[in-house]
Amino acid sequence: MSIECPRCLQTNPDSSLVCDCGHDLTALIRRRLMLRTDQSTPSGGQILEKPLTHWHFSIGVAIIGALLIAGEGIRLKLDFGSRATSQLIVDSVLIGLTDLAGALGFGALAWMIVWVLLSYDEGRFRPCPKRTTLSATICAAALIFLARLTPPDIASYYFTQGLVYLAIGIPAYFAGSRHWLGKW
Repeated sequence: MSIECPRCLQTNPDSSLVCDCGHDLTALIRRRLMLRTDQSTPSGGQILEKPLTHWHFSIGVAIIGALLIAGEGIRLKLDFGSRATSQLIVDSVLIGLTDLAGALGFGALAWMIVWVLLSYDEGRFRPCPKRTTLSATICAAALIFLARLTPPDIASYYFTQGLVYLAIGIPAYFAGSRHWLGKW
């Protein structure tokens, strides 16, 4: 893995002990080796946040499910007010749980991405897998619910607009993080 110089932000290979600007990189190499061998002790006075427990994650998913079911119930009551109340409740529970399953699918994708980032072992970015999964599930549930409310032609417009934002944002992120435009 490469080492980034804290003074000039130049990326150096592991084998170099001194950067081109003259900064000594041995302390960074020692710190990285210590982080690899002993993951339990925080180095440099960093305060590690507590990971999200399984109980809190389950409560969060249950709250998301209840909100989706309630939202679908309100939407169905407005659209089909003449139906029997028992049918509206069953329909809203089934649609809400289906939306929750789709949102949890996106959360599972976020879980996989976090574990790939954790296996990279860079040290700068240490996300909590459950916290990231819960936040991705919340965002996906909101998007699924809003997509169900919007007409298809408007939804396709928003989808295209989101793709344009991603097409601009992803290269801009990599240009900034990989110093493609130079060091400012």
